[in-house]
Amino acid sequence: MEENRKRHEIINAPYNPVTGLGAVGERKKISIKDSPIGDMYLPVELIKENLFIRRLAKYGFKGYIIRFIKEVEYSEEALNQLWIEFIKYRIIYDFEYWAYSFIFIKDKVSPKDIPFKLNRAQRRVLNKLEKLRKAGKPIKFILLKARQWGGSTLVQIYMLWIMLVHRRNWNTVICGDVETQSRNVRAMITKALNKYPSYLLGETVKFTPFEGSSKNKVIQNTNCVVSIGSFQKPDTLRSGDISGAHLTEIGLWRATPGKKPEDLIQSISGSIYDTAYTILGLESTAKGVGNFFHRTWQQAVKGKNNLLPIFVAWFDIDIYSIPIDNHEEFIHSMDEYEWDLWKLGATLEAIAWYREKKKDMKDIWRMNSEYPSTPTEAFQSTGRRRFRLSDTLKLRETCIDPIFHGEISGSEETGVESLQNLRLSKEEIGCLSIWKMPDKSKRYRNRYIVVMDVGGVSDEADYTDITVFDRYWMMDGGIPEVVAEWHGHIDHDKGAWKAVQMATFYADEEDAMVVIESNTLETEGTEGNNFEYILDEIAGHYSNLYCRTPADQIRQGAPAKWGFHTNTSTKPMVISHQAKAIRDSLYIERCEEAVDEHDTFEIKEDGKTMGAVEGMHDDRLMTRAIGVWICYRIGLPFAVNTPIATPTRKVISEATI
Repeated sequence: MEENRKRHEIINAPYNPVTGLGAVGERKKISIKDSPIGDMYLPVELIKENLFIRRLAKYGFKGYIIRFIKEVEYSEEALNQLWIEFIKYRIIYDFEYWAYSFIFIKDKVSPKDIPFKLNRAQRRVLNKLEKLRKAGKPIKFILLKARQWGGSTLVQIYMLWIMLVHRRNWNTVICGDVETQSRNVRAMITKALNKYPSYLLGETVKFTPFEGSSKNKVIQNTNCVVSIGSFQKPDTLRSGDISGAHLTEIGLWRATPGKKPEDLIQSISGSIYDTAYTILGLESTAKGVGNFFHRTWQQAVKGKNNLLPIFVAWFDIDIYSIPIDNHEEFIHSMDEYEWDLWKLGATLEAIAWYREKKKDMKDIWRMNSEYPSTPTEAFQSTGRRRFRLSDTLKLRETCIDPIFHGEISGSEETGVESLQNLRLSKEEIGCLSIWKMPDKSKRYRNRYIVVMDVGGVSDEADYTDITVFDRYWMMDGGIPEVVAEWHGHIDHDKGAWKAVQMATFYADEEDAMVVIESNTLETEGTEGNNFEYILDEIAGHYSNLYCRTPADQIRQGAPAKWGFHTNTSTKPMVISHQAKAIRDSLYIERCEEAVDEHDTFEIKEDGKTMGAVEGMHDDRLMTRAIGVWICYRIGLPFAVNTPIATPTRKVISEATI
């Protein structure tokens, strides 16, 4: 109870943007004689950098006029003019004062326009942005939001502050998933400018179409152009001189053939110089894992891009709280998750609100996604997830950037010639990622497993994924690790030979087993009609090929059925084993996207079937599930002291395993 009281003291600490009490940043209390405001808490930079402010503090407004403006007699008009001059100085340093005094926004609970008084969550974000501005650094950030606290409003009004107070010819872009989102954000600017006092700019504010365009408007007083556009129609965005970009709800930006969020943002950010006061702000509520917003957030958290990650939890938003009649009873009724919320910093009243709100939500995962307590919760995308979140978080810890990205090729694309003259080529858009190069200093039988999940050829189809596992450390009680992956769209015959290329690149034939998931090819139709012929051809040149026909039946004349067949029996088997593997840390993952697929793999509504959530893929996951299962069912690797001149052809089958 004492701790809860202390938390409420912090939440309800006095805040007055006019006096500056409780405002962000380092402030100094001063009293200026004859001021319309009594005690003020001004930014220390304002006082330190301006002799005018220090003289006012020393002599007061009347004393300043008498002492330093000798040509003007003291009067109410002279006092008002000096007060306006003081305001013009203060708003350069004090965003909160400027926002509350001169900017109006629409009230969320009434049709009225109200002064923009920052709430606690907004002040928390502002503090981070101001630290970048005061340090003279570009203001680059990615904001992961809970709902209904005004994150977009803060970002846009902060940019407007720079356009009206700090800079001229400072052009900005507002871009949402669709243009309606961008127009709604720009409407905040229009509303704010309609009531902006003319004395701060010396004339009436004019916000007019730029060169006759309704998508581009210019604040004529500062010659700052505000452009709007959308990810769906990126060609409408004004290119060229950009100093600030507000990219909103990018969690909705979905990659399509020929259009990727990365490309648009690169185009926009490439137009922004890395200088003081430039802004690149990405903000959104989370929309699941594996998308551009999730990947960019993960990179920011790891320091792999220049964006400052900012997260606002639901309990940082003061409206999410209700009174409690009996605190002692409530504390004794709290469950394990509610105690976790307490440890994160939520008040008892906020936890009470969460308990009640949860009753209105159909699924707990939706509650976690819309009202996240942590960034991990925010990116929840299914309530029927097959793999526990705590397990996938642990799996993600070993993911690293590949040491090579490009392509592997041979003399030909298919056939035995494709295994000759193997070479790597660095390509920015190549499909091959390598985390560890082959170690051929010594041969080890059964060292590598190469697993292929077959996808389609078109851009809309599932991807083909080929994953290489290195089992070296299993000889000493260790675990296998992912060392390479090929991921893309490819013809089936070329893809099958690509898997053999990667096996050949990593080891001699006897030391690298190739496992091709065959269900797709056997059931797909026209693309898979010649599947048996393709694998029979490969088997004629590469003996270490997984076969599901028992060896004794083959000896009796039964045809070999190559490949791992995924069906209603084997899929639950390998998925269950994969759940155990990531729970018990039985293999090392290197690829972030593979972990994303674990996070979006769910049990369907029938309670029986499993697969990726709508719009996502599971090809990487399936190569891991099949590969890890096989890694623990064949003999351990062992050193080969002498090279084998002629490989002995043998059938690797399910019976052998």
